Amino acid sequence: MNRYVLLESTGAFTYVAQVIDTESYSAPAVPNGSNGFWLWVPENTTVQLGWIARNGATGTTFTAPTAEEQIAIAVFRTRALLLAALDWTPRHALQYKVDLGVATSADQALLLAFKEYVIALDEVKNQAGYPTQIIWPIAPF
Repeated sequence: MNRYVLLESTGAFTYVAQVIDTESYSAPAVPNGSNGFWLWVPENTTVQLGWIARNGATGTTFTAPTAEEQIAIAVFRTRALLLAALDWTPRHALQYKVDLGVATSADQALLLAFKEYVIALDEVKNQAGYPTQIIWPIAPF
């Protein structure tokens, strides 16, 4: 069994975005929208989602984040998802179609879903479990 951790950087520190145990000797593909990279770690490595990765003389160690780091991770991820959403919009003239009265019902539904997604990202900080237990909205695109 091989264990890979997807590490992403907030600029201030690196955190674990995903952990995968697999029979494969190749790291998985980095997910779309991720600025991270996969790191192979020994199977017995104790690591959890959201933990901080620190490089030291003996290699990479993983520790639970502080409260401040948890907030920074949540803010970083929210911004990254919002930027990905905003990057998607110029390639889709949905609002213009609605404004000009040429939007199909599918166009209108997708525009509404996009707006609901952006609002849900903005309201992540209001969830009861924030910043440690966040239910992330799913992008409609």
